[in-house]
Amino acid sequence: MTLTRATAALVLAVLTIAHHASLATAAGPKVIIVGAGMSGISAGKRLSEAGITDLVILEATDHVGGRMHKRDFGGISVEMGANWVEGVDGGEMNPIWPIVNSTLKLTNFRSDFDHLASNVYKEKGGVYKKAYVQKRINLSDKVEEGGQDDMSIRPGQTGPIMSILAMQRLNDHLPNGPSAAVDMILDYFKYDYEFAEPPRVTSLQNTIPLATFSDFGDDVYFVADQRGYEAVVYHLAGQYLKAAR
Repeated sequence: MTLTRATAALVLAVLTIAHHASLATAAGPKVIIVGAGMSGISAGKRLSEAGITDLVILEATDHVGGRMHKRDFGGISVEMGANWVEGVDGGEMNPIWPIVNSTLKLTNFRSDFDHLASNVYKEKGGVYKKAYVQKRINLSDKVEEGGQDDMSIRPGQTGPIMSILAMQRLNDHLPNGPSAAVDMILDYFKYDYEFAEPPRVTSLQNTIPLATFSDFGDDVYFVADQRGYEAVVYHLAGQYLKAAR
């Protein structure tokens, strides 16, 4: 059998509880967590705080952090995955924000998308008129707000899982998908860019309203620190883990 990168990736790094004397008894650990991304590391931390310390975290890559990881590019660290703290300055505190901004003091900048209507460029040069783009944005926002009233996303009620595209069609908005250039741009910006999937495969139930923004606020901050956004995950992991490789 030829050893490929995919096969080699199955060689798992093992992380164990720092204050636990040994990996496990002969019967094995009580808990196995698959993945050392933010979810896995956070789950291990919660278990550790609850007194469950006989656990092992398995990770198939060569780093902690999952999609939060950086690479060297011309001597500068650039993010390969997550890049923003989304949901800031709202009614509740986003638990990531104080770690980024106060504890680790990672360099970050507020991203300002307020002038989107003034910066939609034509294929052959120049920009579309602000009033025209804003009209299309307002229509899209109105359709999205209407989608929140669908029974499939009301708490406690059941109903068919609907895609964002299906919701748009039910509201007679872009029934055959976006065709005009401006609508394509706005649709991509609102959905593909945000969720990394097109509206036809994005669940309305889990995205409108998006809890990240409705709970924590509408502002987003771009992390641009040479330590990488992954520093947040390493910070959490360092509170209760040690590496055994």
